[in-house]
Amino acid sequence: MATKQEITDGMAQLVVQSKRVAALLDAQGDWDAKRPAGWTPKEMFCHVAATGGMLAQMGPAMLAAPESADMTQSTSINDLNAQTIASMQAMTPPQLVQMIEANYAKAAEWVQSIPEDQLQTSKTFAQMTVPASDILANIGVLHGNHHLYEAALRVAF
Repeated sequence: MATKQEITDGMAQLVVQSKRVAALLDAQGDWDAKRPAGWTPKEMFCHVAATGGMLAQMGPAMLAAPESADMTQSTSINDLNAQTIASMQAMTPPQLVQMIEANYAKAAEWVQSIPEDQLQTSKTFAQMTVPASDILANIGVLHGNHHLYEAALRVAF
């Protein structure tokens, strides 16, 4: 089970990595080239920023839901991703990095406010039932870093 400190430290590191990857992309002028995953780096940054923003907004509902309620069951993840990317597409890369920083700061603040017993309760997300803290670590840290890695692939090697 992930701890509050691991989650918030991971979110802080994600912000650091977003700045590092953005600098690589800036140096190469490579924000709009499609990656093997199908998105451009700019779209990935939009997605990471949106995910950070959704954590503190939708997280309380996840914590309040019964263990059997799958938070993704009635949501089209593809539609949600398309909507959130489209809503930020006009932003510049520096604005996206600022949005990532602001959204993950809010998310980390919210994570710190969660009572420990709520973090330990099992919740279902994408058909997996695990402690709520692991869902937050996976979505809030691993997921974002995965997309930053994909964005950097062309320029990082």
